[in-house]
Amino acid sequence: MTDVIEAPSTRRAAASDGSTVLDRIEAAVARLHAPRELHAGPGIGALAVWAAAALMTIAVPDTSRYVVEGTRFIAVITVALPVAYAATWAYGRSGLPRSERVLGSLGGGTPWVIASGAWYLIWEWTTAKTGALVPPYFTPPQQLFAELWKDRVLLSQSFGNSLLLLAIGFTVGAVAGLITGLAMGWSRQATYWLHPVIQYIGPVPALAWVPIVFVVFPTAYAGAVFLIALSVWFPVAVLTRAGIRGVPRSYYDVAQTLGASNRFLIWRISLPAALPSIFTGLFMALSAAFVTLTVAENFGVNSGLGWYINWKKGWSAYPAMYAAIILMVVFCGGLLSILLAVRNRVLSWQKDLTRW
Repeated sequence: MTDVIEAPSTRRAAASDGSTVLDRIEAAVARLHAPRELHAGPGIGALAVWAAAALMTIAVPDTSRYVVEGTRFIAVITVALPVAYAATWAYGRSGLPRSERVLGSLGGGTPWVIASGAWYLIWEWTTAKTGALVPPYFTPPQQLFAELWKDRVLLSQSFGNSLLLLAIGFTVGAVAGLITGLAMGWSRQATYWLHPVIQYIGPVPALAWVPIVFVVFPTAYAGAVFLIALSVWFPVAVLTRAGIRGVPRSYYDVAQTLGASNRFLIWRISLPAALPSIFTGLFMALSAAFVTLTVAENFGVNSGLGWYINWKKGWSAYPAMYAAIILMVVFCGGLLSILLAVRNRVLSWQKDLTRW
């Protein structure tokens, strides 16, 4: 009677090799977070494709169909890239501090290194070297760098103006969306009055209000700020309300049992629990703000990257227009990366639960 009988669930959980389900789960999570290894084949392939790019840029003469500038600069870049890659690879195998992390990052990025090198070879060959793609609608990669350098003053001013306009509009819209979503999540009366506005006016694209906004507002800049704020307000308000409504009622019951006030419930329970939904709304809002920013800058706000792109397109200056588009891509991607880093830092407890 004193023998301990093993539970059936435990027997089922044990694998043939003696490991349990928990052991297998822990091993799977460890493999998921383990740094990606850099094998010799992909590493040599990355070096080879960029060495070929450097050789083609330097040895093959440029065609006369294009007015090509900046070939010397792009040649330096194509030579420096494989050298830097080889040096990073050597450091990763050196056993020095953080070398394993460097090698893992290099292994994860090597497919992109190979793909970008192959893309550069095709792009350079079909434009600067053979002229197979007819100008002016196509341009060599080195010409983009040349245009960025020639117009660096105006582009830097446009970049700063776009960043300022986006920061003001996004901040106003995010704060308004948080307040609206918080009010709707907590108050039935606020939901009664605000939900119809959210339901019928919120989904309307902000750019549909352009004819009214630029008549009502005293300046075009104020109208542009309002359009960006409007495009941010809707997703932030909807997802803040959804996050607050999704907080389990038991959280509030426990806190109220311990004597928590309504202010404590809002700032220490509702908003922290709703942060995943709020960050989702901010990501959606930032994407909508980029679209609104680009268009709003062409309605009286004669500054910014959107205005610069439209201005260069009007003069058929396609190389400068493409250069500004690349700067816009860096601008948008950089802001999204910053927001993602903030989200990962604030929601570090959710690292293994949500992946986006």
